[in-house]
Amino acid sequence: MTDDAGPSVGLLSWCGAALAAAGVLIVVATLLHPSVETPATIIASEVGLVAAHVAYTVAWLLVLLGLPGLFASVRRETGRLGLVGFVGAFAGSYLLAVSGNFGFLAPVLAKESPAVIDVISQYLPVVGLNGLAAVGFMVGYVLLGIAITKTTTMPRLSGVMMAVGAPAHLLGFGLAQFVSPAIWLIAILGSVSLGAGLAWAGHRLWRTPATSDQPPGKDTRA
Repeated sequence: MTDDAGPSVGLLSWCGAALAAAGVLIVVATLLHPSVETPATIIASEVGLVAAHVAYTVAWLLVLLGLPGLFASVRRETGRLGLVGFVGAFAGSYLLAVSGNFGFLAPVLAKESPAVIDVISQYLPVVGLNGLAAVGFMVGYVLLGIAITKTTTMPRLSGVMMAVGAPAHLLGFGLAQFVSPAIWLIAILGSVSLGAGLAWAGHRLWRTPATSDQPPGKDTRA
């Protein structure tokens, strides 16, 4: 190894710890979040809603800190597919964190001006931002997850969980608002799958950060 291998390994280990913590927080946030967001439900579940968005905000921050380390550890094996997946997942997570700021404003608007909530949700720039976030998030994690399944340094099942969990979580979240609250169960299951995939990969990176230096043909999965 080179002289800077120590700091590099330490940094990758911290990235893994960040992803592991993020995976847990994503599930916690989804369980706290109300299944439907109307002025009435927002007011009734204000504490849970705000707590959920705090957890989501911290989770996406940790994801943004951890994803570069995960990608660095598998980049040699995943090639362009991994790069495109990483960029999409990173950008989608960032945009979700930005759009999630509305969760802190919603209780105030629900009490003072409930009609504004619908107006904001239909405002074209907001629709565009949410759409871009959703596409980047889902496509990014699907591609990144598929890329991870092709590696020898990360658990393949963690990649499957990411690829399945990200679209299930986001689609379940959206459909619960517009179709039926019963669909919220899909959002929860999706968060469990995505969170477990990120936490599993993060834990592996935390425990064995030097796997990125192993030859591609050497399988380091326990």
